[in-house]
Amino acid sequence: MYVVLVWLAVAAIVVSFGTRVLEGKTEPASSLFAVVALALFLGVAAAARVRRVPLEWIEHALLWGATGILLANLVARLYVVPPDVSSVEAVVATLLWFPMVFVFSTVAFDGERSLRYSAAVYVLFTLVTLPHAFASLGSGLIVSGFGLLLQAYLVYAVTIAALYFFADLQQRMVAMEETARTMRKLANTDALTGLANRRQAEEQLARELRRAERYGRVFSVLMLDIDHFKDLNDRFGHQAGDDVLVDLSRRVDAMVRASDTVARWGGEEFLLLAPETPIGDAQRLAEMIRRHVADNGLAGRYRVTVSLGVASYRPGDTLGSLVARSDAALYLAKRGGRNQVRLEIVPGPPADLG
Repeated sequence: MYVVLVWLAVAAIVVSFGTRVLEGKTEPASSLFAVVALALFLGVAAAARVRRVPLEWIEHALLWGATGILLANLVARLYVVPPDVSSVEAVVATLLWFPMVFVFSTVAFDGERSLRYSAAVYVLFTLVTLPHAFASLGSGLIVSGFGLLLQAYLVYAVTIAALYFFADLQQRMVAMEETARTMRKLANTDALTGLANRRQAEEQLARELRRAERYGRVFSVLMLDIDHFKDLNDRFGHQAGDDVLVDLSRRVDAMVRASDTVARWGGEEFLLLAPETPIGDAQRLAEMIRRHVADNGLAGRYRVTVSLGVASYRPGDTLGSLVARSDAALYLAKRGGRNQVRLEIVPGPPADLG
């Protein structure tokens, strides 16, 4: 960003100085300040491009370098160079550029520091110009300037106040947005495992159901439960149970696709939503998870197993019916001895009793 700003400043200096050359109004002072300004901004552009100079140094170089050049130009025009029409134009041009210093200070630095820097520049500007303002009061000098400088003092003060107000307002809005994001995350995330909670899982399921109904897409739901979890808690304590839940969550989340949703459904029960996944692929995924847990200790030393029930979307399904079928399949896995995967029971045609 600063490289772009620097090159815009260089372009402005070149155009401004080039215009004075075409009009035949150049003099040693104009040439000197143009060269110094170009050297400063080109040096800052090179430093920003190389990226070996800390960004804060570049920001300070731009702020105080530009301020120094503008103030030096004012000093030369008001106190050194004999007053003429060209000096009036140069003073007015310098006054027009000063607000850019306050704008840059607001963009580059935080609210409090920006206000301090802008106030410091304002005080320096006032100290440099105020003697001339009083000296030229009623003197009839070409660069009389009392009314002009008085307007500048007022306009700059209002500019600084407005910039600080809007910068502070923007910071408050950013803080509010960050708070809102945090609240949304807390509302949709399980505090222990960091997975989606039941609320978010239901929202994802509802979205997937609408997509399946509209486009005829297939998806599957896996319900997972830790076997004998109460015994684990009773034997090793609730901290051990929490450690197992966290480790299991991390492992399962690492085994699925980015498009899948793993959620803590409640207690030691987890739900896995797998879009674009027919029941055969979902069964293979469930079996892979089951084997991984059975073959590896969780949380370092606890040997546990899991049971899983798998169900796939059918036309006319609701959130409740789909979850109920996967839960029924999980119940079959539990009753069948645990540490296994069971598929939903698909009703067949009625038996012929004739």
